[in-house]
Amino acid sequence: MTTESKFINKSYFETFILDMETKHPVQVLGEAFLAEQTKEVYDLSFIRFAQGEVYYHSKDYESAIFKWENIHNELEPWAKKNIADSYYELGMLVEAEDIYTKIQTDNDILRSEVAMQLFSLYVEREKLENAYKNLRKAITINPDYPNVTDTARTFYEEQEDWNHAVELAVNEAIRTKSPEWFDRLKNYVEQERHTEGFAPEYFEEVLMVLLETDQHAFEDITAALWHSYRTHPLYLSWVKTINTVFLTMEKNKSAAWNQASDLHQTTYLELIEGKYLVRELEGIVPDLLNNWLKISNQSKALFAAAAVMSWSEVFPTAISADTLHDAENRIFHYEHDSIQVSYTVDLFKTLIKWAKNNHLEVSHQKKWLFSQLTNLHQKHIVVTGTAQNGKTSFLNSILGEKLLGEETCPVFVRADGELMEMNEISHQGTRVINDLTDHLEGAMVELKWPSVFLEDQQYSLISTSEFDVTKVEGNDTLDFVPLSDGLLYVLDAQTPFTEEELHVLVKIKERAPEIPVHFLINKMDTAFHAAEAEQIIDETKNRINEFFPDARVHPYSSVRAANKQHPGLASFMEANFKLRNKAIEERRTSKLLQLIRTTLTELLNSRIAMEDNLVGKVTFNEDIQGRLNGFINHLHDAELEKIRAISENYRAVTIEMKREVKKMIPKLLRECSSYVKEDSNFSKLHLELNEKMNEKIKTYMQVDLLPRFRQELQLWMDDSNRELLDSQEYLKEMSETFNALYQEDRMQLDCDFKVIEDWRRDVNRMLSRAEVEKENILNRPNTTQFLLKSAGRLFGSIQTNKHVLYNQYKKYIENEKFEDVTESVIKKFFLEFNLFEKALKADITMFYQAPFTELNKTVADTELTIQQANQKLDQMKTSPERYYDPLKLFEVRLQQYEFMVKVCEDNANIPTH
Repeated sequence: MTTESKFINKSYFETFILDMETKHPVQVLGEAFLAEQTKEVYDLSFIRFAQGEVYYHSKDYESAIFKWENIHNELEPWAKKNIADSYYELGMLVEAEDIYTKIQTDNDILRSEVAMQLFSLYVEREKLENAYKNLRKAITINPDYPNVTDTARTFYEEQEDWNHAVELAVNEAIRTKSPEWFDRLKNYVEQERHTEGFAPEYFEEVLMVLLETDQHAFEDITAALWHSYRTHPLYLSWVKTINTVFLTMEKNKSAAWNQASDLHQTTYLELIEGKYLVRELEGIVPDLLNNWLKISNQSKALFAAAAVMSWSEVFPTAISADTLHDAENRIFHYEHDSIQVSYTVDLFKTLIKWAKNNHLEVSHQKKWLFSQLTNLHQKHIVVTGTAQNGKTSFLNSILGEKLLGEETCPVFVRADGELMEMNEISHQGTRVINDLTDHLEGAMVELKWPSVFLEDQQYSLISTSEFDVTKVEGNDTLDFVPLSDGLLYVLDAQTPFTEEELHVLVKIKERAPEIPVHFLINKMDTAFHAAEAEQIIDETKNRINEFFPDARVHPYSSVRAANKQHPGLASFMEANFKLRNKAIEERRTSKLLQLIRTTLTELLNSRIAMEDNLVGKVTFNEDIQGRLNGFINHLHDAELEKIRAISENYRAVTIEMKREVKKMIPKLLRECSSYVKEDSNFSKLHLELNEKMNEKIKTYMQVDLLPRFRQELQLWMDDSNRELLDSQEYLKEMSETFNALYQEDRMQLDCDFKVIEDWRRDVNRMLSRAEVEKENILNRPNTTQFLLKSAGRLFGSIQTNKHVLYNQYKKYIENEKFEDVTESVIKKFFLEFNLFEKALKADITMFYQAPFTELNKTVADTELTIQQANQKLDQMKTSPERYYDPLKLFEVRLQQYEFMVKVCEDNANIPTH
């Protein structure tokens, strides 16, 4: 045991004790202490140090401290450490801390011991920052010191401090190359979020070390890190980092990198699925492909090699010549697994998802076609011919029903048990129909009908339009033959294989040279006898084989019992349209890729169409906006004009009525002078005349004026109604004009005619309760009336004065203007009618409120549409790569699969029919 180990374990005292079995250590050390003192030159520090250890082990900490405090030689730092240990054991942590922190020494072992003791002390005192500091200090001094790194690992895990735990594992894995630390690092990586705070570059060195140490462990940790970064914002940085690691690796043909190869393939497909721009990938993907090819198994390198070739095809300078040479060598000198339909399915789904995210739409029709072609058990045979050749009768005989006729769209005929169903497959969706002719233009029809022949043979017969020999181009057959497993061309037994039909078939073969074409001669029942039939078949076959050597011919009669002919037809089709199992998937994959290519082309064209559409949308809506603003201004003017006209017309009626009242009431009142007689009782005459005058006014207002006022107001309402109806008619015409521009019924400018109903109600209410209040006509406090009333009281009884009074009354009434009375009657009678006039403006405004609201909303919507379209245009113009780059990457993947199909077909030497 080293001296430092004895100091650590406090067993230094054992060096003084030779006979521990007979004497107690205290006695032995006491005797040694006395013996040392007898020397001429003596040093008691070593013995005191040992005595302190013995007291410490006996838990006599105070005696131990006393002994160690008197150490002043080279053992002093250890003595101070022991004193601090004693205080620690006594629970005097502050005193212990104070002594530990004051120890000065160059001895790394002692420094490590002090750091670890302080760490434990600070953990106990919950001073975690100081605990961290001393733990890091201990690791820095000597990571190999016993239990230092294990203690650190345990502490970090208990604190759930994964950053420090990961750093420790990485550093120790690099330093020790120990499998235990690599396993610990792998465990951290696999735990959720434990390594998410680290940049991928942080792990580069440890991966380099592990690559040289243990390939299997390297692959496991690499896979764990790969998965942890897959959804991380630094994913591209991770791929770049792992590229750097793999680039340092020498190619080893015997090494198996199955897990890493799969990760490269998955990552490559993720990177080119449309989420990233080319500029983000151009510094990453070439290295990824190079590494992937390097670690790929020779017999399974087709996917990687084809990816290299297709990337180089689209980005010619990106791949090094050595990598290209390696890819070509892998492809042409080794056998490969066949391409899988699932690759194309994934690509198509990715394309659909990307299109949807970019406000584009892959038509439902294409999705439906794709789903049909992915069914490898279903064979798709196009059936066509020239007009009147019996194609329709042949298909009907297969179904046992006269279902097909003069359809103008492709019909997919197949059996699905006893199901009888017709579905329209349009660009928008699938719709059940009751008749094959009931379909939208450009749609297809799916006909499911019970047929033993179709179900047993698993055929889907695609009935396309019959050819007009004068117009071959544009026939839908040319679109569907390349996607099919074969073409069955129906001939007429009377005129089999004419020059016109040869012309049609040449066009078809130009479009789809790899598709097998065979012939069915229908209407064989028109032959007179068997020899003639045989001659027709032989002659037709010879003519066909001159141009199509691999084509076969089958005789058929739609009018004969079809079920008797089906076995022969089934054998004919089985012999001529069947491929080997391996070839089926490759050929079908090829057709799916053709469908994807047309979809990709449409999406490329859609970008141009989208931009044109946005420009057109801006132009159209700016024009609409100008028209709307002009219309709104005009409508405001119309509203003001209606307010003016209707209000003035109403005012004219009331003014005329008031003018008449102002004229008639004084006249009627003056006529009341006839009620003054010489024998009248002048003391009460003013009261009697007041009653007579009020009756005159009331009779006139209610019997004469009110009926005419009602009539005038009715005429005013009728005129106002016509005025407002004219406005509504104008608004209707403008709605139709704008809707014609919109090409949809978007605008409906309906005014609120409840205003007219409210006016009628209010006018009737005012007229019905219009009353003439009683006026104080002759009891007013003016001089003349006062004198007359006083004279009547004073002299009315004196006969000689009656004549004077009579004349005075008469004269007064006949000459009085009665202006104040008239004004009072007018004011009271027309009060509500005046208030009604003041409300007319608000009522007419209410009448136009709904149109104005809708117009203003339409203007706001139009402005928003213009703004959004311009923003989209700006984005498209400033960042066209956000649209074109994903499509370019889809092109890379498409070319890769096309290349793989070609290689597989060439290697398998699949015969063309």
